[in-house]
Amino acid sequence: MTISTFYQGARFKTGLTAIALAVCSPLAVAAATLTVSLPAQPLIASLNSLAQQAGVQLIAAPESVAQKTAPALKGTMTLEAALGRVLQGSGLSFSIENDTVVVAPQPAAGSDTMTVNGQYGAWTTVPHESNSATKTDTPLLEVPQSVSVVTRERMDRQNVQTVTEALRYVPGVKTETYGVDPKGYDWIYIRGFNALTTNDYRDGLRQLNNSYSYFRTEPYALERIDIVRGPSSTLFGLGDAGGIVNRVSKLPSAQGVHDVQVELGNFNRRQAQFDMSDKIDDDSHYLYRVIGLARDSDTQFQYKNGPDVEDNRLYLAPSFTWLPDDQTSLTLRADYLRDTSGGTISVLTKPGGNVTDTLLGDYNYNHFRQEQFTVGYELSHQFNDIFQVRQNVRYGQTDTILNNLLPGNVNFTTGTVSRNAIRFDEHMRAFNMDNQLQADFATGPVTHRLLTGLDYSRLDGNAKRFGAAAPALDIYNPVYGLDIADPTYALNDNDQTTAQLGVYMQDQISLTPKWLLTLGGRHDDVSMRTENNLTDTTSWVDKGAWTGRAGLTYLAENGLAPYISYAESFVPNSGTDSKNRTFDPSQAHQYEVGVKYQPDPTLLMTLAAFDITKSNVLTNEIVNNVITGYQVASGEVRSRGIEAETTVKLTENLDALASYTYTETEITKSNNGDRGKQQANVPKHMASTWLNYGFHQGVLDGLLLSTGVRYVGSMYGDNANTIPVKNFALVDAGAKYQVNQHVTVGFNIQNLFDHHYVGTCDDDTSCYPGQERTFIGSLKYSF
Repeated sequence: MTISTFYQGARFKTGLTAIALAVCSPLAVAAATLTVSLPAQPLIASLNSLAQQAGVQLIAAPESVAQKTAPALKGTMTLEAALGRVLQGSGLSFSIENDTVVVAPQPAAGSDTMTVNGQYGAWTTVPHESNSATKTDTPLLEVPQSVSVVTRERMDRQNVQTVTEALRYVPGVKTETYGVDPKGYDWIYIRGFNALTTNDYRDGLRQLNNSYSYFRTEPYALERIDIVRGPSSTLFGLGDAGGIVNRVSKLPSAQGVHDVQVELGNFNRRQAQFDMSDKIDDDSHYLYRVIGLARDSDTQFQYKNGPDVEDNRLYLAPSFTWLPDDQTSLTLRADYLRDTSGGTISVLTKPGGNVTDTLLGDYNYNHFRQEQFTVGYELSHQFNDIFQVRQNVRYGQTDTILNNLLPGNVNFTTGTVSRNAIRFDEHMRAFNMDNQLQADFATGPVTHRLLTGLDYSRLDGNAKRFGAAAPALDIYNPVYGLDIADPTYALNDNDQTTAQLGVYMQDQISLTPKWLLTLGGRHDDVSMRTENNLTDTTSWVDKGAWTGRAGLTYLAENGLAPYISYAESFVPNSGTDSKNRTFDPSQAHQYEVGVKYQPDPTLLMTLAAFDITKSNVLTNEIVNNVITGYQVASGEVRSRGIEAETTVKLTENLDALASYTYTETEITKSNNGDRGKQQANVPKHMASTWLNYGFHQGVLDGLLLSTGVRYVGSMYGDNANTIPVKNFALVDAGAKYQVNQHVTVGFNIQNLFDHHYVGTCDDDTSCYPGQERTFIGSLKYSF
């Protein structure tokens, strides 16, 4: 073993008298902030440079780092993040003990030592850093807000097939609100508020939507998913009060990724996918990555004496990175996705919320098809030790067709249900741009990380909806395969244009090495124009909004980080009141107190208490005790709760994830007759745990066993609290075995005991079934 020794503070050359640094905790060393500027070069050179700058010892076997190169690295980040970046894809891992960084080959699959697999750092069993909450690379301990990170490692171990599945074990997040949806929408709630329409982000840019047009995200193409809970408009603009979900894409890697995988499962699931990335030239100035996936699958839904409901996907995502020097990085990326499925699923529900397997649609009519593509780039440049700029741009387009037989009231006496044929034909174009200028400087003993930005988004969408009466269905003897023509009677034909321009500023201030103050402010101008092509009328919403945030964090020497924060958000309200005036935006503010604890890189515990008030919620207009049929923006909703999360590596073999959520919501102002009631689809209690046990020796060497339990408490399906929805608990399990350095086999089961439950209910005879037992086997070849 070779040992290169460097010392904290002034940089001494190897060979000087050793100075004991045992007082430095691993967390303090890992979280040390460095200003890094490294070219693409031999790996050992980058490692030695980082060790010297951080003032730590480096231990690495010469044969393990020989003939390996590291990519160019530029920016301000923690030591841990920098090590993760230079080791990514090298087959090496690192550990930090006191003042020493040990670099060694990664153990066999199933081991949870500190493996490196991430875009911004060492994303392992225990995450340590995220840039989603602050738009800067910031350790989680320093963020005065509740943040969870779903790593690539966790997604692989759970073999998630959707973003929704990846969020099942995250505190504060209610997933699968409407049960299983073959269309693939991410129906989620965060802290009691709907997070589908305004809280969906990809690589820091909002995925815009209109009517039934939503950009879909393939989880296989993601490096991680960040969940930032609480109002986040100060950095991201309009959004609901619960928080945002930021999906972070895989980027090209100079270290090489060459994976091909096939999956087979029940419901005739067949899927093939590949992930290829490498450098194009010897100097690692040009990198590429190509990700592809093809799926041909049915679902748990089947028409009696007919076909199963499908869930098929085709996906391709190429990307290219150019690193002309160690100050500049440009990544170009694009993706194409085509989804085809059986569309919206309605099942016969008997009185009392008892779902059956009788489908109320028709396989000859119900279907869904969406094609989408996006293109964009990420550009960053470091001018000097103080200033760096970043620009993130994306353009996307969707084309959506949805045919649905919408059931009416079920007559259990005659055994019939009326139906209407509905057809959605939609087209959407979306553009996003975010420009950032970051300055890292000091004013006396106080250091600043000042971020200023200007972002812009624009959506142009057309949504047509057609309707016609359809044949009724005999629920006791259903007949499918009917010849139902596409309706031609236009119910809606709207052109909508939405534009948002925001200017924001944030300062992360280190008052002392222990006291951190985060301040931010933003102003948005939002305009929404809707043209009704049927009536030849146009409506406008043109509003501005100011939002702010403030947080104070104390970093104790033992790894504790208590904090307190305040944050705001806003969401425009569409439509007009009885006097044809547009509504003021709905606004929200949150107070949050919490504590984070990370004494070493193997443990992260967070505890947060929050109080959110959302005002200007639309509610019925009442004049002289009569509902006029119009709305006013005078409603209010309050959400309060506690969230706890622990991610820990208990032993060399065992790691665990656990969370608990308590959410109490109340409709505090309303003219809808539901004042004082609980928000629909928000359980008071949720809890989950996930365990991984890996074998590292003997005949079971390379085997990883996993299991998890998730509990969702009882709730109501409506705001009037007249439709109770029962609680449920589900068990998941998985196993992976690395046969050799090239071949890995795996097996995952969701809802192991096939517990029957419902996601929610609209009324006593309209409920949405949850996921049945699902198993998927996988075979991966890496080369």
